[in-house]
Amino acid sequence: MKSKVGLVFSVMPREVATWPHKGFDYDARVAYLSRAIRESLPDVEWVELVAKSPAEFKEPPGVGAYAVVIVGIWNGVPMRVAETGKPTLLIDDLYGGSGEFLLTLAAASKKSLKVAGVASSNLSDVVKSLRALAAVDMLARSKLLVVTSVSGEAFEKSSKLVVERVGTTLVQVKPEELVAEYERVSESEAEPVAQRWISRALAVVEPSRSEILKSARMYIAMRRLLEKHGAQGITIDCLGLFYGGKLPAYPCLGFVELLNQGFVAACEADIDSALTQMLIQYATGRPGFISDPVIDLGSRWIVYAHCLAATRVYGPQGPEVPYKIRSHAEDRAGASLQAYWPVGEPVTTFKLNVAEGAAAIHSGVIAANVEEEKACRTKVATVSNVERILDNWNRAANFGWHRVSVVGDFRRELVTAAKLLGFRVFEEDR
Repeated sequence: MKSKVGLVFSVMPREVATWPHKGFDYDARVAYLSRAIRESLPDVEWVELVAKSPAEFKEPPGVGAYAVVIVGIWNGVPMRVAETGKPTLLIDDLYGGSGEFLLTLAAASKKSLKVAGVASSNLSDVVKSLRALAAVDMLARSKLLVVTSVSGEAFEKSSKLVVERVGTTLVQVKPEELVAEYERVSESEAEPVAQRWISRALAVVEPSRSEILKSARMYIAMRRLLEKHGAQGITIDCLGLFYGGKLPAYPCLGFVELLNQGFVAACEADIDSALTQMLIQYATGRPGFISDPVIDLGSRWIVYAHCLAATRVYGPQGPEVPYKIRSHAEDRAGASLQAYWPVGEPVTTFKLNVAEGAAAIHSGVIAANVEEEKACRTKVATVSNVERILDNWNRAANFGWHRVSVVGDFRRELVTAAKLLGFRVFEEDR
């Protein structure tokens, strides 16, 4: 699956006296910028258009988002594109598009259009924003499996809202379908997966080999469901179903395996967190870590705690961080994972609230991996402005307890993506 983005170059007739200047070679500039963008983001399907007036802009079929490079000013094309209602990134070709860029961005924001802007002499800044635009388009083209026993009516209501706000298709999977897939996986088929997990672990603390084998069977079942439905992610009501005796194994280890492969795998049928994780994956190429944060004013830490986290934190081709295989924390049953994320690395933490059209973000630097038997197994502590985070927690919108963290400084990309969704952005640490 690829994003399909309209790449619109807004230019003026050469004979008009305006910025950049009369007689400017727009064709040469457009050719240069087109090549630079295509080479920087080869995985995007670009549909290119050049327009001197709003009448020359025609919406191409299948395009889900637009990038408007403003090369010459005062033709009205940028606002015309923004008014399509599709996510639109305005790009100022400095000293050529600046006036119309600034005024259109402000006017479009006042109209609550799905618009963001970037103006920089550094191409990497433009590429980051374009990557966010492509991620928003990918989000709208994606499919998320939700394994839950909630009523069809309640699920349809949630599904409709998600389609309206972000475009993602939700597919309800009844627990019985997952269990049936699990039962079709033999122990001999799952054994190599279980053995690989065990051999790479620092230690296997509580779970028996048979418990880890059940987790491997669950992983294969989830992977087959993703393939069956053509989905890019899965979220499961894991606690409710396991506590209720409706799941034969926790999905925790299988979730880690899926995250390491570039899929979305989210706990507790938390659709907002799953969509956040999906957007992070598309925007950064790295997995998101869903957690229950704990604020420690004494250490100036915010500790992200859950019973699993990806071990390939830099993406599927990156190195693996150390981990232990543990039992699930609350009930001391099943198998989960205690990951040790790299100390000293920056972390960006993000969360969407689809119902309220809002996004929360904060950042920090990994200070430690906390060893504490209370609460969830993985505990990644980061130094951040915890006083501000505490003061701002859910004040502007209800983001719940969960947050989703990714290794790296991706604040620009994620803020841009939220604006392109038309969401309000709240910086929790500022």
